[in-house]
Amino acid sequence: MELVEFSADALASVSARVAFDRVVPRDDSTLFRGFLVLPAVTRISDETGPWTGPGERRLVHLSDGGRFQEEILRYEPPATPDAVGVFDYRVTAFTKLLAHLVSDAEAHWRYEPTGDGSRIRWSYGFRPLRGRRFVVRALIGPIWLVYMRRSLAECVRVAEGA
Repeated sequence: MELVEFSADALASVSARVAFDRVVPRDDSTLFRGFLVLPAVTRISDETGPWTGPGERRLVHLSDGGRFQEEILRYEPPATPDAVGVFDYRVTAFTKLLAHLVSDAEAHWRYEPTGDGSRIRWSYGFRPLRGRRFVVRALIGPIWLVYMRRSLAECVRVAEGA
């Protein structure tokens, strides 16, 4: 099944490397707060590593009692001041509402240098279960985009050391 994708981006006043180094190892419970029907991240458990390399996995717990598994697919900090940082992961084993709508998801983060800082781009694609594409795109999508923008603003705050 094809992904239903959503994207958001924001500008930070720090380099792509600084933004990557501050945001990627983040405490998700401080960055991803609930919004309407979308629960907040409350904690992480069952980590298989420090969250710095492909293949590492962890379990994300949500405020509604739900959870899901994340696995890093790509972890490439910017190697030079003009390089792009890449952080991708797959999300599986959804419980609660999303378990009835999607099989899995993919997240792609890009930390791109700009003239005076960096641009953080976050793309997130849900793989809807059969017959649920419309629900994911038209009902979950608009709420998810607001959630993404709010979370990304918090990521910028963390990147800038605020």
